[in-house]
Amino acid sequence: MLMRSNSSGMRADSEFDDRYLAAWMDLTIQRFPVSYAVFCCDRWMVYRRFGTAVAGSIHSGTGIARAALRDLGEQWERALRSSSPAAHAWGLLSRRASERRTASLRALHHLLGSDEADALVLRYKLGLSPCQAGYAMGLSEADFELLRHRALRDLLPARVL
Repeated sequence: MLMRSNSSGMRADSEFDDRYLAAWMDLTIQRFPVSYAVFCCDRWMVYRRFGTAVAGSIHSGTGIARAALRDLGEQWERALRSSSPAAHAWGLLSRRASERRTASLRALHHLLGSDEADALVLRYKLGLSPCQAGYAMGLSEADFELLRHRALRDLLPARVL
């Protein structure tokens, strides 16, 4: 079994026991380049946890993650040509997740931009560090922190001078 950690600080081997990922990857590896399969394995756990948090159901969350990664497979060459394949993939995941948001997350997205709301979910609902959350979204830790601070600032009531 693969026993390594990815740069997000999460153990990559912990998700290989996941029956959804294993069955899906068996089919995926036959159709797409190895680089795509590695990307999927590295991102699977966070993508599934994010989808689950957004939809409020592990079944729906798994479906969201699988659909977004399937979309990415169809666009893999375009993603590799982009400035950040991880950011490209995150956009696909966020769009897929938007179809199944819980009422509270729909309200949060109504108040904030999509990236800002996603940053808050990653940091406070999933408990990811800024480094891990930035890695998931295809951002540097500093850029993620800027996004998170902007989201928190926008949620605070305006100060009256």
